[in-house]
Amino acid sequence: SNTWRSTAALRPTPLRALAVSGKDALPFLHAMLSAEVSTLADGRCVDACLLTGASDITDLVTVARADGELLAICEATDLVRAELEKRRVTEDVVFVESDLSVVDVSKGGDHALAADALALSRDAVVRRDGAWLLGGTSLREDGGARIAVADAASETSAWDAARIRAGRPRRGFEYGVETEIGGPLEAGLAFACAEGKCYLGAELVGKRRKAKHLRHRLTGVAFHAPAGAVPIGEKLSSKSDGAAAGSVSSFSDEAQLGLAFISRVSKLGVGDDVVCGGRSGTLVSTTFGEYAPASDDDDDDATEAPAPAVDEAARKAAKLEAMKARLAAAGLASPARAPEAADEDSE
Repeated sequence: SNTWRSTAALRPTPLRALAVSGKDALPFLHAMLSAEVSTLADGRCVDACLLTGASDITDLVTVARADGELLAICEATDLVRAELEKRRVTEDVVFVESDLSVVDVSKGGDHALAADALALSRDAVVRRDGAWLLGGTSLREDGGARIAVADAASETSAWDAARIRAGRPRRGFEYGVETEIGGPLEAGLAFACAEGKCYLGAELVGKRRKAKHLRHRLTGVAFHAPAGAVPIGEKLSSKSDGAAAGSVSSFSDEAQLGLAFISRVSKLGVGDDVVCGGRSGTLVSTTFGEYAPASDDDDDDATEAPAPAVDEAARKAAKLEAMKARLAAAGLASPARAPEAADEDSE
């Protein structure tokens, strides 16, 4: 489209939208996604992850609510829709792929909708002339906005270069691949996962939050001259001692930047130099999202915090008393005879 083609102020993205409706839409999304969706106010949006039971990332999803309607914005709309419908039982919720796709806007755009979008606070949402306007860009950049429109251009190379610079993981590169490493915390998506909330894949995410370390972290790599392409999957090693560090998951030829999951055991961090296929580079920080572990004091493998000690005798005694009361209430046994039933606890 000429209206929403890529310019300095307009950046088409590969993100598309699912219209979500039905009286159970909000609670269903809340149960499936990693963010607090049930309390999402009208006129707001929230970022969330749709995970598998093993905490692998299906996609990053932005849920927007305006005028009583819901929109789920992501890249893999067909897969996200299929995964959500697979888990629907009796809930009244319907997913319809819309013709809307997302354009990031920044100052300088001359479209009236762009001006309205840029006036929004971060994560605010309004609807205008069939479009959805969201405060903040798809890369969590301040001073920008997103517009979901029906006539956006399909050229998204500028967005891909920008998302690599920002450190935004993408399906088919950092997740949704056979070589996928870790889950949302490792990919820098901790901000999209509410703590203490039940959702698909939450148990493993919770265990990783309690660990002293993450085994890998998504990190930026700035490659030094001379310029040239770096193949996806190319191995990285420490320039100082040659130790294996990780492999390239994304690369922008335009920016000569890449993303890589850096292993903790390599002991490399931002500012350290690496070697990749004969080229050298430096690990750099990214802005999209960071996860701070509880401690970085030692080099032990990630472990969970020890569970508090349990008084086994007291536990069995309490269970016995509860069983006696239940049997007596049901008329199946008197309290005096109930202890015999507690033998099963010793198995």
